[in-house]
Amino acid sequence: MSELGRLLREARTAKELSLADVESVTRIRQKYLEALESGDFSSLPRGAVARGFLRTYATFLGLDADEMLRQYGKE
Repeated sequence: MSELGRLLREARTAKELSLADVESVTRIRQKYLEALESGDFSSLPRGAVARGFLRTYATFLGLDADEMLRQYGKE
């Protein structure tokens, strides 16, 4: 698991949210949320769409979206 994925999963589980809960609010499909959390970035849409998913997910979880995007760029 990637560091980024670990941070996302920990933040989600700390809020006692399932992936289905997150999907219902963010409208990001569970398969993409799972890909973000597992570090399987090749399963995400390319470019701006993947970054948009990450920004939306991080913001929803109360994380620093810009820092998460920097981490995504490193990984």
